[in-house]
Amino acid sequence: MIKQFAAVSVLFWLFVTIVSTIANGRPSVVVIDPGHGGIDRGGIPGLRLAEKDLTLDTAKRLSRILRARSNIKVVMTRDEDTFVSLPARTAIANRYAGANAVFVSIHYNASLREGAYGIETYYNNRRAYRLAVLVHPRAIQAADSRERGIRHRGFRVLRSNRLPAILVECGFMTNRAEAGRIQSARYRERIATAIADGLLQY
Repeated sequence: MIKQFAAVSVLFWLFVTIVSTIANGRPSVVVIDPGHGGIDRGGIPGLRLAEKDLTLDTAKRLSRILRARSNIKVVMTRDEDTFVSLPARTAIANRYAGANAVFVSIHYNASLREGAYGIETYYNNRRAYRLAVLVHPRAIQAADSRERGIRHRGFRVLRSNRLPAILVECGFMTNRAEAGRIQSARYRERIATAIADGLLQY
């Protein structure tokens, strides 16, 4: 009798866990952060491409895809070419703490070494790591590029963020071949779709 009760109890809590995971699996709010903006071009000195334009375009694509495919509320830290400080970006995100929200910062990479290429994803806590694991491989596949790892880093938009927060480096503007692809709207659409796919699986 005790064994039967224990078995029923285990099954009950397993059921509760599964239902809870399904109910809370998809975020109700996604804060999208297009890196840089305004006086901050991003990248490195002398770089022809303006990272701020690429991040904004990708972020707008991601916003459009999420709104079309779900009832998730999308919040943008900027939706035009304006400068938003790092504290202001995290302040926007932190308004949604406790609201089943996540934060995604979009960036494009740059290096003094022209040969560097690939996708990197950074995260701020355990829940964000789970999101990074869902987004990162999809972004690599979309970019048809190199896997450069998922890493924990103390970037300001991550460490001051009370949400599960990730930062995705969507390719290198300083690599000639990758920069050529990054400038393609098709590439940025694929990247945005990949990030959306990961978010919708979270």
